[in-house]
Amino acid sequence: MSTLAMRQGRLKIGAKHGNRFKKASRPAGSPSRLSSGVSLFAGLCRGAFCLTLLLGVLGALGVGLLYGYRYVTIHPYFSLREIQVTGNERLNYGEVLTLGDLALGQNCLDVNVAEVERALSQNPWVAQASVRRELPNRLFIQVQERAPVFWVQREGKLLYADASGTVIAPVEPGRFHSLPLLEVDKESAGDSRALATIVGMMQSRDLPFGLGQIAWIHLTSSGDAEFQLDTEGFTLRFPMRDWRSELSRIAAVWQDLRRRGELPGVASIAAVEGMVCVKRKTPQHSS
Repeated sequence: MSTLAMRQGRLKIGAKHGNRFKKASRPAGSPSRLSSGVSLFAGLCRGAFCLTLLLGVLGALGVGLLYGYRYVTIHPYFSLREIQVTGNERLNYGEVLTLGDLALGQNCLDVNVAEVERALSQNPWVAQASVRRELPNRLFIQVQERAPVFWVQREGKLLYADASGTVIAPVEPGRFHSLPLLEVDKESAGDSRALATIVGMMQSRDLPFGLGQIAWIHLTSSGDAEFQLDTEGFTLRFPMRDWRSELSRIAAVWQDLRRRGELPGVASIAAVEGMVCVKRKTPQHSS
């Protein structure tokens, strides 16, 4: 409904209620959509520029490091002038360098220490290897080799073995080293750790005989150990389950026989259940 009114000489015609569809006025100071879009675009451009600049700096730095690395790895200042090898007995100096793919004149920084250690450790004679680099031009190699103590036979081949009976490598004609022959029955109850301890006692002269006197060692299926003493001409036998006590008894009897001058006439000495049995050689009668 419309009203007609005359106020102060003016005629006004209007709606009784305001127009519901009248557009609300924008508050003073509020940004327009256009200005907001422009600000957002400018922010994105600045972010993209900063990101591009950062990537450029990182790329330049990476290229610089690459060329710097290439430069120092070919510079003669870092060429190897000394390669020192210690701990090697079985392998000679040249073999160690060949295994590690090393040579004098190589760039010290270009040597992969971990790879050299891995290559050396793959050789059956090398138990452990460590490599240390000393800038600008020195390399130190420490080798720990496996020590051969026995010969063993496997599938008709003669092999070197360590003190515990673990196979190292085949016997080579050019590097022949005479050692006692070790024979272990498949059903043997012998402990390889005990065997290694016995070997250590013989090497330290804690027993009246040493490794150099032994022709062969046999670990039997019944759990006994037999030693053929080549220089003395007789055998020893004792159970591995109590080998420390048995060897102590054998050593006492051995010393007594030697003191009385009867050792050359002995054929065998065996420790059985706390006792030591001595078998003498059969006298040779002349015809």
